Parts: sequence; structure tokens; C-alpha cells
Amino acid sequence: MRPELGLIVQEPYATYIVSGEKTWEIRRYPTHIRGRIGIVSSRGWIGTVVLTEVRGPVPVEALRRQFARHRADPEFLEAYARGRPLYIWVFTDPQRFPEPIPIHRPRGPVVWIRLEEGIAERARGRGER
Repeated sequence: MRPELGLIVQEPYATYIVSGEKTWEIRRYPTHIRGRIGIVSSRGWIGTVVLTEVRGPVPVEALRRQFARHRADPEFLEAYARGRPLYIWVFTDPQRFPEPIPIHRPRGPVVWIRLEEGIAERARGRGER
């Protein structure tokens, strides 16, 4: 079954996620979404993972000891947190596509996209990025 939603993640972290090297995504907020989701980067829709749980809020100090899971430098965590605790989005079962699927990514601070709509928009030639 194809996932409905895609999470937009910056590179190289998106590739780390779909290759299984990064199993925690650190965010400022929790999400109610669970199940298989797409991972979308600047290269397109690059794979899928299962979002199994959200932990937190977690202090930055606790995250510093878990670099192998989230791959974020301590300096980045401090700046990103802005003095607040963070949330851990836990991923399992990564599946990397052999080639990225071109997809339209809306401009602005968008976190989630509907994958089918993004593929259709790209096919119509809109929003090339």
C-alpha cells in the first residue's frame, strides 16, 4: 500500500532516514500521524519508513547522548530547541527507492505533503524545484 503523506526532510538527513542510518527525527512538536509515510527531500520522494511513535518532550541534554539515532550535532540541537524540550519521531522499516520520484514541493514552511497530489502537480509541470 502506498503511503498518503510525505514528510519533507532536508538532505543529508532524508537519505540517512531511508537508508536506516537515522531512526529518530527530532522536531519541536509531536504528531498524531502513524504508519508508513513517504520521505521527501530536495531530490524528490526518495523512500518510505514507518512512523511508529513519538516520544517527549525530551530535554536537549538527553538527546546529546543519542547522536547515532538522530545524527544532529549538539550545536544544532541547542539552536533548534530555542530553550525548549524536543520530540522524537521514531522510524522503523526504511525502504529506499532505487531512484527518486519527482514530486512538487510547495514553497514555504511545509512539513507534510499529500504524495499523490504532489506527483500530479509535478506531472502537470507546476512548481519545478
